[in-house]
Order: sequence, then C-alpha cells, then structure tokens
Amino acid sequence: MPAVIVIGAGIGGLALALELHAHGYACQVFEATSDVHAAGVGLNILPYASRVLHRLGLASELGKAAMLPRSSVYASSVGQILLSEPLGIASGAEFPQYSIHREALLRILLNAVRQRLGADAVRFGQRLVRFEQDTREVRAYFDCRDTAARGDMLVGCDGIRSAVCRQLHPVAAPLRHSGIVMWRGITRRVPLLDQQTMLRCGRIETGKLVAYPVRDPDTPDEIVANWVLELRDTTAIAERHAVIEPTSVPDVFFSWKFDWLDVRSLILNATQVLRMPMTDRDPLPRWSDRRVTLLGDAAHPMYPVGSNGAGQAILDAATLAACIDGAGIVDGLRAYDALRSPKTAAIVTRDRAGGPDIVLEAIHTATHDAFTPVEETPALSQRLHSLLTSYRANET
Repeated sequence: MPAVIVIGAGIGGLALALELHAHGYACQVFEATSDVHAAGVGLNILPYASRVLHRLGLASELGKAAMLPRSSVYASSVGQILLSEPLGIASGAEFPQYSIHREALLRILLNAVRQRLGADAVRFGQRLVRFEQDTREVRAYFDCRDTAARGDMLVGCDGIRSAVCRQLHPVAAPLRHSGIVMWRGITRRVPLLDQQTMLRCGRIETGKLVAYPVRDPDTPDEIVANWVLELRDTTAIAERHAVIEPTSVPDVFFSWKFDWLDVRSLILNATQVLRMPMTDRDPLPRWSDRRVTLLGDAAHPMYPVGSNGAGQAILDAATLAACIDGAGIVDGLRAYDALRSPKTAAIVTRDRAGGPDIVLEAIHTATHDAFTPVEETPALSQRLHSLLTSYRANET
C-alpha cells in the first residue's frame, strides 16, 4: 500500500488525509504548529465543496456546527440593499452552502482523521526543513527529529508560506500584496439581518464590509456575527496576522450606521480583531515534481473575496486522490496538475480583478453613494445579477 506524507494539518491537508484513506492509501500528516491553527475566523464552504465533504461522511457534523445561509445581499455605502441572491439549497443547489468558524471545521476534519486513520495520524510540532526524493521514495526532514519520514509521495498542504513550495520554486513563488488590508472579527449578540443572510456592503476604495452569522465553535447554540472590513492602503506593509484593539480600525468604518446594522457597535464589541494583508501569488508554472506536489494555498493562494479558498483546497484533495488511484503516483500527479492548475489560476485572476466585488463597484458607479429611486432598482438588480452569474460560472 503506497504511503503518503502530508505536510500541513489545515483544511486541505486534513481533507486530503480523509480522501487518501477512502482510496486505500496509508497517510501521515505533519503539522508545524502545536495544535489546529484557526486564524481567520469564519469561512464559507460552497456547494461544489460541500458535495465532497458529504461524500466523506461529514454532513451530520457540519449540520451541527455550521449555519446554512439562504441568501446573499449586496448594499451600497449608504446601506441600500440593491441585490439579493439565493444561496445553497435555496438557490436550487443539490448541496448546501455552509458558513462555519474555521476552528469548528478544523475540529470536524481532525476528529474524522483520528477516528479513521488512528490517534497518531496527525503529528503536531513537526516543522519541515527540507525533502529529498529519488525514483523510489520521498524523505522528509523535520526540525525536531533526527530521522527522516519516508513515503512514496509528499504533498505540501502547508499554506501560503509553504516550505514545500519554496523548495520546489525558490524564485518563482514570492507573495504578492494587493495593497488591501483586512480587519476580521467576531461579535456576540449582534443579529445580522435575518441570521440567514450573507452581506457585502461598500467598496474596497472607500471601505467594504462582509458579514455573516456563524456558530460559536465552543457553544454551537450561540450564533455570532463574523465580519471582515477591507480598505485599500498601498502604504501598508505585508505583515502577517496581528491582533489589534478594535479602536485601531480605520475611522471611516465608525461612521457607518444603517437602519439594520450599527457598524461602530459591531466593531467595538468584537471579542478579537485581526489585522492582515490580502495576498496571493502569481500562478506557478507547475505544482508537481515527480513524487512531490502542492495543494490548497501552498499551490494557489487567492484573494478571499469569492469564498473559494477552502473549497478549492477540498476539490484539490478529491482530485489528487482520484488521480493517483487511477494512474499511479508520478503519472497521477501529472494528471492532477493538468486538471487543477488551470482552473485555480483562472480563479486567482478573476479574484484579482475584483471577483464578486465587481457587483459592489457597479453599485457605486450606478448610485454614486446616494439612494437609488425605488422604480430604478429592478433594472439595476438585473444588471448586477448578470455580473455575478458571469463570475460564478467557472468555480468548479
């Protein structure tokens, strides 16, 4: 039975472990941190990815830990909602969309891996130093052990600053800072619209808000507001995640108060605020080299504007396991690269161009941050719907 070394116990790495196990492959996951890493707060799993998670037998756990949003609304900077689109099952999809705290999703995946692959299937505190490969095997060396881990294949699922990617592409893989800064937080006891809706409001140039409800990972019966503020700042340094005081959020957001949401209160009552840069990377010339490949953010980091990051990593995992099962390791990795690399590169490119934010820009162009007369909103909503449909067409 072929043995696979997985570097990284994030969403992509744990999903891959479950896929490999389902296909009969032995697998060991190595994670640099001491426990599951949950920075980033909330995320959305779109129906194309929840299909995979349901096939892996995780539907019940997701149903308990996640919210199932029914709609997505787009609003102007003055709080006028000008487009509403159904989501998940409500849109006619076969599988739901899940809004979930990242920590809750990681717990679900980690528990499933331990139950199916064994309690020691994931080893924490194991930071990759380098790997070597030949025609027979791959050897992975870590900073805390004298002997190498050996396997038939190695997959770098170690995130946007992937050590595996740096070794495969020491020159071609610098991060690219967008000039956009994000502030992310969780706020308790602030209902968002009907608690079944995802909100996008404003625009990057003058201030944008994305917000949706998630369940508290420790108290699933409690629904909390997950929010992200975004603002272009070309002078910002591309630092890593930093915990900041809510009062350090730019003043522009504190003036936002709509009939249905007090943004100032949302920010100031947050339990924690993270400041982080929005980064991606130019698409790589290749992901795979013989017995080594990349997956998820290690292969294709993308702007988090279209709710595709986690979902595309899950699709990577399903495709990779199927490819090596059908063609063996070396040929299978070539097939995986050929199938997934062009699709994710297209999403990276579209998200750089604005992704679904093209709707918010179109709202600004049409309204100039003033209220639109009621009789003009149906025609504007139709134009916005067409833009969004065009963006969503090639996600899967």
